[in-house]
Amino acid sequence: MNNVKVNDTHCFALIGHTGDGKTSLGEAILHRAKATTSLGIVTEGTSHLSTLPEEKERQSTLTSSVFGFEWSGKHITLVDTPGDSNFQADGRIALCALDGAILLVSAASGPKVGTQRMWQFCRSQEIPVLAFINAMDKERSDFPAMIEALKQMGANPVAVTLPMGHGDDFSGVVDLLKMSAVTASGDAEIPSEFADAAADARAQLVEAVAECDDSLLEKYLEEGALTDAEVAQGLVIATRSRQLTPVFCGAALSEVGIETLMQGAVQLLPSAADRDPWKDANGDPVAADPDAPFAAVVFKTVIDRYAGALSVFRVVSGTAHSDSNVLNTTREQRERFGKLQLLRGIEHVEVDAAGPGDIVAVAKLKDTHTGDVLTAEKGAPTLREIPIPQGVISYAISAKSKGDEDKVYASLGRLVEEDPTLQLGREASTGEFLLTGMGELHVRITMQKLQRLFGVEVELKKPKVPYRETITRRAENVEGKLKKQTGGKGMFGVCYLTIEPKPRGEGIEFVDEIKGGAIPRSLIPAVEKGIYSACEAGPLAGYPVVDVRVHCIDGKHHAVDSNEMAFKLAGSFGLKAAVQKAKPVLLEPVMDVEVSIPGAYVGDIMGDLSSRRGRVQSSEAKGSTQVIQAQVPMSEMLEYASQLTSMTGGQGEFHMEFSHYDEAPSHVREKVVAEAGTAAAESA
Repeated sequence: MNNVKVNDTHCFALIGHTGDGKTSLGEAILHRAKATTSLGIVTEGTSHLSTLPEEKERQSTLTSSVFGFEWSGKHITLVDTPGDSNFQADGRIALCALDGAILLVSAASGPKVGTQRMWQFCRSQEIPVLAFINAMDKERSDFPAMIEALKQMGANPVAVTLPMGHGDDFSGVVDLLKMSAVTASGDAEIPSEFADAAADARAQLVEAVAECDDSLLEKYLEEGALTDAEVAQGLVIATRSRQLTPVFCGAALSEVGIETLMQGAVQLLPSAADRDPWKDANGDPVAADPDAPFAAVVFKTVIDRYAGALSVFRVVSGTAHSDSNVLNTTREQRERFGKLQLLRGIEHVEVDAAGPGDIVAVAKLKDTHTGDVLTAEKGAPTLREIPIPQGVISYAISAKSKGDEDKVYASLGRLVEEDPTLQLGREASTGEFLLTGMGELHVRITMQKLQRLFGVEVELKKPKVPYRETITRRAENVEGKLKKQTGGKGMFGVCYLTIEPKPRGEGIEFVDEIKGGAIPRSLIPAVEKGIYSACEAGPLAGYPVVDVRVHCIDGKHHAVDSNEMAFKLAGSFGLKAAVQKAKPVLLEPVMDVEVSIPGAYVGDIMGDLSSRRGRVQSSEAKGSTQVIQAQVPMSEMLEYASQLTSMTGGQGEFHMEFSHYDEAPSHVREKVVAEAGTAAAESA
């Protein structure tokens, strides 16, 4: 931007676990780059990155914050991502539009679950990563232990800076590439007490770089050394090919080690021109060429109560211009750009154009959402859309005040537009409106935003489980009959049904076996309609009947009194009677559950899953994290998020998705049937 070349355009994220200082590091970077005039402090509510009232109240990042700035002839876009598992999905979406990441690790407490999850996501997306060991000025800070912890994560770390002291004695860092000390007052010679450690760390850096390149390794083995230029270039290649994770250190709050990290970020992480080529929908590379047809991906939507939606996008190729027409290829919708805006926290700066690697926003697009692809109307590549993670926990919602229903759902719709990891829908079998999010805190923070932005309140309840009913055996020749005479024209229809179970998940099938005109052809669709209608509420607890095949084998009709309604009701009566005779059972939804925890909790978590009628499928170590795969009934998982947090001290997280329906055991069936009976009696 400001005519910055593509190879001088960088965009990267700050990632890690909540509370480890990502936002503080971002504030230090912005302040040292003179992008802000004062150092933002999270605990004082002066952060330029965490600006939402909910973020200031919790002193925690809840949504990705974008800040574009200039530094040393480079245009940099910094994205501060959430570290709490309830909100990390927002950061994963952002990472899909960026070129690199800085993984922040606390020097005192080390990598946590959130750290490891974001690291693993970067690996899965082949995103180059630097690590920054923060808070070296705190008690119990331990740089060597953090290097070892990163090794346990599989990061293949190599120190690029070395701390000079720790805790109250921390005075600066040693830059192992330049072999100089960096303190608050500038560069200096390495103090004698750190010279030996620096020499050893430099030797380890050179050896690690050499091992990543055959030609460098050959020279290193022959001559025992590499030039500074060879080490620097070798480290660039090893970082961008994800063979090594360069490790920097410092203290964000006291702004020590920040310039060295910034230099490392722009040298080692790829620019928009240097990154692995973006791929189009066919898997072909897309060049980061400002003169090519325009193509971009939307990775964030910001809802302003008054200004409407702000779509934040990363330009992949071509150049975006204000007041121009584009095509949303995801929705096949033409859109028109107004003013392009460079985001600097809550400040928006108008710009005329944006090229590859630039991240800008535009307001009031008609039908564009997070994950969508925008292109020029002709000749542009169709990029792959950004995948959106699905929520894991649902709550039934209702307006707290009568008359607010329409306002609640309209307002929630706007928040769902802003945060695509929220889903709002209606469960047809229970009639409840469900809000699904990434965790309990995610949903509750959404309720706070709903009240703050739109002035409406919502009641949250544990959702009803969407049970189903089916049959276990065949029932033959069951009569469905309607005979009604009221003095004038009557109602008459008779059908005979045979019902049998189908394999799980195959739905309802109607088979017409009427012969000889027992039921007129024009009235058979009415029988089918009545059968499908009756399947909406089964005989056990009123849940939908599924996975049955219904044969209509015979019937009777009257030339005057038979009509569509009569045979629809006859079909309904027949289906209900047939299900009763076919030994109906209750089906419960079973979920695929993945639980990620520190190894120390494996026994407790496995025991807890078993107590929830879960079946553990596997347990696998991924670094210091243990990942347990299991299948558990949904009814046992409705409040699992808070319980897992309690069991693991906040170090565990889980994801789940629907797997299949299975027959509920007798004690569950009896409880559900009894509850349904009580509810029916109360509403009568």
